[in-house]
Amino acid sequence: MSQLKLSTGLVQQLLDVLQEHDDAAADQHVASQYLCAVVGFLVGQHDMSAENREEAIQELSEFIRHVANDVSSQKQQQPPPPPPQEAFGIWKPKS
Repeated sequence: MSQLKLSTGLVQQLLDVLQEHDDAAADQHVASQYLCAVVGFLVGQHDMSAENREEAIQELSEFIRHVANDVSSQKQQQPPPPPPQEAFGIWKPKS
């Protein structure tokens, strides 16, 4: 596979297009189904043997798993936001 330029901006643009087509795509699960269907559509249109098509689907499935695991681990590695701190002191208005 080639090097991809995946970004949150690109993902958001794709999600926006899906939501323009179908309001239900606001649900990430529905949006994911649409994207999987598009991949299936593209693979199905590609001129290849059934064996090669199955290999391509398996490779893409593994790639999806890899990206999902990578994104999930990045979210877990982010430090939690600092706890809110209490303010203290005396405020005096300027006269």
